[in-house]
Amino acid sequence: MRQLLVECSDPGLVVTLAEEFEHVLRHVDFEGAKSLQGRLNDLAHGLGTEFEEAWRGFRLEVPNDGGSPLSFGNRDPVDEEKLKELLSHAEERGIGKFGVRDTVLLPQDGPAPETREQYVRDLADAIRYAYLDDVSLLRAPLDLPPSLETHRFQLVEEQVAPVLRARARHPSVGRPWIQGTMQQVEKALQEVSTRAEAVMGYELTRVNPADIEPADCTRWAALAVRLGKEVEKWYAAAEGQLEHLYQRVALIDLLWTDIRGMGRARPFLEDRLKSLIEEAENVYTGDGRKALRLVYRDLRKLP
Repeated sequence: MRQLLVECSDPGLVVTLAEEFEHVLRHVDFEGAKSLQGRLNDLAHGLGTEFEEAWRGFRLEVPNDGGSPLSFGNRDPVDEEKLKELLSHAEERGIGKFGVRDTVLLPQDGPAPETREQYVRDLADAIRYAYLDDVSLLRAPLDLPPSLETHRFQLVEEQVAPVLRARARHPSVGRPWIQGTMQQVEKALQEVSTRAEAVMGYELTRVNPADIEPADCTRWAALAVRLGKEVEKWYAAAEGQLEHLYQRVALIDLLWTDIRGMGRARPFLEDRLKSLIEEAENVYTGDGRKALRLVYRDLRKLP
């Protein structure tokens, strides 16, 4: 279980390995993370008491509050200048390049457990959430493609707005007025849904992904998944923009979650996710592969 994180008024510092997440999944398992921590411990000891004091208290950040494994966190007062000097020596000696950031979060029950299980959970959470922005998925939300959004808005104006205006003038009051209004609005919305979905399905078939702005492909893929139509075509267009395997898993997670694991598109998404996990066998560390399987397990738990 992930520990709860709560805000604290005296933020600490977090040291983060300045490598792409793909590098961590490919090369840094739990033992590698602990080994890196040990090398920093040894370096601080060798440089003297001031550096040991600056590094003392930093532990593998699991869970981490920044969504950037691999990180080491410390919630106690720290000599930041000495810490940065230590990290500069670490880079010079080939241990690794690191960044330093503030944190305003504190593990509620004290130091977080430095366990493989928690490390894998952090990797899985980073795949699912923290790195969506990395692949522009948060900048391209799963709303409708602009043209189809405009079309359905117009249908609502034409079909639903007149009903609401007419009902506003209706002389009945109380519950009879509410029930009558709901019935008529529901009927009007059903008509809107039927017309809009017919156009959406037609456009999914007609439009060529090559003519769509790359940032909009995710919207079209989400629509295809919702309708269960042209799923493979539009998923391939969205996936084709993504450089790394974990990003493709993040895309499937986003689409699967959007339909809550139900509908005609689920078998395709599930098969594609299984294929990506198999592909990772020769690419990611054992912990990286476990993280992908954990993402899959989490998705299958969706109600």
